[in-house]
Amino acid sequence: MSRARPGRARGILLAASLLLCAPGLRADVLVLVDGDRVSGKIVASGTKRVRIQTPYGLLIVPREKIERIKKDDGTEEVLNAPPATPAPLPPPPPPLRLVVVITGGVFWQAWDPSAAPADPSLRLEVRLDEKPVAAYVDATLDPDIPGAIVNSFSFAPETLAVVASPKVRLGPPETRPGRILLEIDLPAQTPPPRHLRLAYQANEGTTAEPAWRDLAEASLEVDLKTEAPTFVKVEQDRGKMEFSKRRMRNVDTFKIVVKTE
Repeated sequence: MSRARPGRARGILLAASLLLCAPGLRADVLVLVDGDRVSGKIVASGTKRVRIQTPYGLLIVPREKIERIKKDDGTEEVLNAPPATPAPLPPPPPPLRLVVVITGGVFWQAWDPSAAPADPSLRLEVRLDEKPVAAYVDATLDPDIPGAIVNSFSFAPETLAVVASPKVRLGPPETRPGRILLEIDLPAQTPPPRHLRLAYQANEGTTAEPAWRDLAEASLEVDLKTEAPTFVKVEQDRGKMEFSKRRMRNVDTFKIVVKTE
């Protein structure tokens, strides 16, 4: 058997290359998972690898590296389909915004220095359907007042601790002359009318282990809007509260009236 001369072998390979690349002729195409393509004639296809004759020689390609095979007859075989692109999630609905507008007298408490609680803080708690939503704590005492320890509830941002329940966002209190605005962003939902309750509280425990007791409270049914903020107006009246004979008196006359705007 005679051997082809080197020049003749190169000529045969070049001819095969031109034949595979000639216009109008089809070839098998391996589309690899990395995006590359290999064109030629598949001579064997096993369970683990594919052998393809190319103009540059025989290539053995592992099947796990092949995304799909486009055959010369126009059919296509998918071996390793790319992962489907997940559909984009719809944007989350905007939160429900509750705006509490407080006007009127300031809530306050006083104690005899010898009988003052361990923590003379005051707290305004906001609840929806009896679940805490927000709390505003004022632990700053008034300047020295002879014969008494006094805490007048202040919404000044520098003296107020603001505590939000999970998934609730609280804006800093906005203080204006005679008017306080509290912005409360609640998780988006389509709620029925909700029971809103506000209560001023005093701490009968300690700072580490508080035990809050209601001193003055008010409530109403509120229908939270989805398209615009829901405004609730709180009107406060000190009533006949006073500190005399070393104790607070008429605390129950402090009135809170809550209504929607």
